[in-house]
Amino acid sequence: MKPKLSEVAERAGVSEATVSRVMNGKPGVADTTRHRVLDVLTQLGYSIDASAAGTRTVVGLITPELDNPIFPLLAQHIESRLARHGVLSIMGPATPTTAHERDYLDYFVSVGVSGIVVVNGSYAQKDMGYAPYEQLLARGTPVVLVNGLYLPCPVPAVGIDIAAAAQAAVAHLVNLGHTRIGCMTGPLYYSSAEAFVAGYRTALRREGLKRDKRLVVETMFTAEGAHTATVELLDRGATGIVCGSDVMALGALAAARVMGIEVPRDLSIVGFDGTPLVSLSDPPLTTLRQPVDRMAQAVTTMLMAQIGSSDRPTPQMFQAEVVAGGTAAAAPALVSVP
Repeated sequence: MKPKLSEVAERAGVSEATVSRVMNGKPGVADTTRHRVLDVLTQLGYSIDASAAGTRTVVGLITPELDNPIFPLLAQHIESRLARHGVLSIMGPATPTTAHERDYLDYFVSVGVSGIVVVNGSYAQKDMGYAPYEQLLARGTPVVLVNGLYLPCPVPAVGIDIAAAAQAAVAHLVNLGHTRIGCMTGPLYYSSAEAFVAGYRTALRREGLKRDKRLVVETMFTAEGAHTATVELLDRGATGIVCGSDVMALGALAAARVMGIEVPRDLSIVGFDGTPLVSLSDPPLTTLRQPVDRMAQAVTTMLMAQIGSSDRPTPQMFQAEVVAGGTAAAAPALVSVP
């Protein structure tokens, strides 16, 4: 059922005539007003065709490599949300061996995009800072950063609270009776890895567990890196492992299988990201799920608020949710013997 013009007009704070002009792609409506009406229509479940909406807004969307499922998932949801506003997204996957983020930033500015979204950009590395994005904002180019944030962040941004996610993962294993909990994450020059370890250590203190630096393994954000880290953590007596990504958790699961370790009877594993991939593992992965759709909506709202105005929204952080799968169970010592 299509929303009534009066309802849309009331929510958007405009006249019914303005709503009608937006819905029929007529000129004479300010961009900020058009976007506000489109946002209300989206909230009411009404899909606007880009041509009908009369918008030609183009946004550049920069992602890291696409072999980690969380990045294309975020990009897909952001692109979908923007499309509901008649916004066309041009995606640029920036990798060390192909086009760099700086190349895409320069290109998008040169072709006059209406805004730029950067997912886990170079700012996610220590000491890189936010200068390039602040310069874009100063020149009038709207920007929204997604994840990999160092706080305080002076640029409009949407992020996941990684430290809190690590704490939730540890608490989940503690509730299952684990006291020797290992932590594997990527290189600590990434803000996400640093935050994950910090959250893990905070959780140990909170739960009254002894800290053992040998139970923290820094590796690559890959299944191969996780394989090596799993062997090390098992050798050091870990009965549970919290992982910095689902890809790493799946690598840990594969390593355990090769070693003849049964999951979750002998070892519990918790991932992080919550991509659809986790339900396909055997057993299905226990993980911390990012609220990707809500994050994408926040990205869209922040970007649209900047287009045609001087608004600079403040960063918004989201919480991950524990999704119980089949890779976490009672610690081995607590498993009853028939």
